[in-house]
Amino acid sequence: METKIDERKNIIVSLKSNYGERTKGLEKRIQDLKIMSSIKLVSTIFCGGILILSIISGQFGNELFKWQKMGLFSILSLSFIMNLPNELYELKLLKHLKRMNSKSEFSGIEKLNNELKNIVDKLNSGLKNNWIIIILAVAIMIMGIWQVLYDNNNPYWDYMKIPTILFFGIIIVRFTIINKKLNENINEMEKYCS
Repeated sequence: METKIDERKNIIVSLKSNYGERTKGLEKRIQDLKIMSSIKLVSTIFCGGILILSIISGQFGNELFKWQKMGLFSILSLSFIMNLPNELYELKLLKHLKRMNSKSEFSGIEKLNNELKNIVDKLNSGLKNNWIIIILAVAIMIMGIWQVLYDNNNPYWDYMKIPTILFFGIIIVRFTIINKKLNENINEMEKYCS
């Protein structure tokens, strides 16, 4: 008979990995995710920061980074940030799985497992339920490529400031909400099992 702890482990393992098949051990996967998510986080902050600085400085007449030259940075920041939240969730869940290996059961674990299952199911559905993110990403990508390929002569590029800010805003807000729920669930579980 499967225990509630085993059920929780199965829920965690059911999360779709960003890096395909899980043939490596838990320690190696955690280490690889730490490295990859750190690289992506630094790259996202760098590229996204330059994009946002370009938009903000342009509003005040100071063109520290010209928006007309930001096509490539928009494409790069888009590619870095798309899977970063999922990598961070996966890393958090794998660390939780590692700490949970020898924990005993307690009353209330079923509720926590159900909450975790709902979170993991939403994460596994990926961008299917986030059409606004997909539409914004495609629009930014197409306009960014147009801006880069045609030597900054895209007449519509100025209109991409708002979709760019909206895209980053949605990703950040969504990450904050899901991360908070995940942290609460994990902390509650580990509080009872420590």
